[in-house]
Amino acid sequence: MLVTRQLKQVLRRQSVTGPLSASKENESAVSDSRRWISGPSEEIRIPVPYGHIAGKAWGDPNGRPILGLHGWLDNAATHDHLVPLLAEGYRLVSLDQPGHGLSSHYPNGMQYKVSDAFTFLRRVLDHLKWDKTIIMGHSMGGGIGLWYSAMFPEQVEKVICIDLISFGSMALNKHVKAARKSVLETMKVQAKMENPLVPTYNHEDACGRAFMASNLINGLGSINKESVETLMTRGLVEVPDGSGFTWSADLRLRIPTAFNMVQEITEEFGSKVECPHLLIKATEASKYMSDESFDQLLKIFRQNNPHFQYRELPGGHHLHLNTPELVAPIINKFLEKDFSDPDPDRKAHFDL
Repeated sequence: MLVTRQLKQVLRRQSVTGPLSASKENESAVSDSRRWISGPSEEIRIPVPYGHIAGKAWGDPNGRPILGLHGWLDNAATHDHLVPLLAEGYRLVSLDQPGHGLSSHYPNGMQYKVSDAFTFLRRVLDHLKWDKTIIMGHSMGGGIGLWYSAMFPEQVEKVICIDLISFGSMALNKHVKAARKSVLETMKVQAKMENPLVPTYNHEDACGRAFMASNLINGLGSINKESVETLMTRGLVEVPDGSGFTWSADLRLRIPTAFNMVQEITEEFGSKVECPHLLIKATEASKYMSDESFDQLLKIFRQNNPHFQYRELPGGHHLHLNTPELVAPIINKFLEKDFSDPDPDRKAHFDL
């Protein structure tokens, strides 16, 4: 296939040039006098009724809290490349969401819903005893953080969304068909799980498959080889007999949702975000909704939140992993900025 040949060319090109090589201009963007979060991460486990939530933690345990959330089928390693470039003084806890990474899967007979994420988030914050936190999320994780900040503004100091403006809506006349598809897919997946055939790969083959799948889903160039290998530190588990690796993510995560949003719901949640809000959008990635819906949400954020800031950066969907040297300086400036004085012009400093 043409797409497969293109992906192989991208993979070969990255192995030669190095996916994280930065120009001198980019290097100067992060080489200032500040100190950065340093040291290895700590593995954490948070008990939940069906098992545990796994995650990684960096930084001063007494630092300002940041809760890190990953995208669909990714995991807590999504922040690995950003962390060394973030200013010190923070405690970053990056989570494997339920069914992802090293977190427990749901019990048999259950399936995942977007609405579960907000209960999971509340449970985690209660366990960590964080009265207020900064939320930094990529893709689905950004959508979760955004909507949670609308629901519980008293708990969210700031929210950072990387390459997702919000959960997208679906035209009303498509809802019944989508619900039918979800039910049928649920039955199909449950049948597979009753007689499981565990796919097994060597590590190189598994990383190659993950690379190709992500680029097919999110667009060519959305993720590079090194970023895939980073995600696969938690995205793969060794099979019991030691013959290879298989995916750690629960198969049920691939079941499409039965009930979707309409535009009015998405806009209502967007209008209720009160905290400082940074949206970083990759210019070479999908908007995951129509241009009209995207622009309307930007308008709603600007009308309702004087501390909304929008920045576009070159790159694909996983730009925070591929080019953290471009993303980290913007995040650091946003984290350091004092928003106590309203902007009289209601115009975001980083807007393009």
